[in-house]
Formats: sequence, C-alpha cells, structure tokens
Amino acid sequence: MADYSKYKTKTLEKMREKAFDKYYELTIKQRGNWGDGMRLSKLPQDKAWERAKERLDAIDKELELRNEIKEEQDIEDDFEI
Repeated sequence: MADYSKYKTKTLEKMREKAFDKYYELTIKQRGNWGDGMRLSKLPQDKAWERAKERLDAIDKELELRNEIKEEQDIEDDFEI
C-alpha cells in the first residue's frame, strides 16, 4: 500500500474524492454479457479495479488515523486547565 502520510489532510480529501470516483466508475462498469453467469469458470481478473480499491482503502485508512489523532488531542485539550 502506498504511504499517504506525507500529504496534507485537505489534499487527501481531494484525492479521496477522485479515488472514489474512479473506484465507482470501475465498479459499475459492465463486465461481459447478462447470460455469461455459469459459463465462466472463474471471475475475470480486473487489475484496474483492484488498484482503485487499494488506493481508496489506503486513503481512507490514513484519514481515519488522522481523525483518531485529532480526537485524542481534542480530548487532552479539554482536560487541561
């Protein structure tokens, strides 16, 4: 997974929007015909979708980590007198 810790939060949020758009586009993209169903011995490999999903997951993980750190800092600030 890529390291997104070097980016600012605002930049990550913009990157997440673009990554989600790409992921969504690839997710709803039609693969094969309606009747293919059981004739396929295995699902076709879709490397572009896998990369888009991994990128989206990595960005989400970094944003979640930053939110947790921010919440911890806010809690510590509330207890300081």
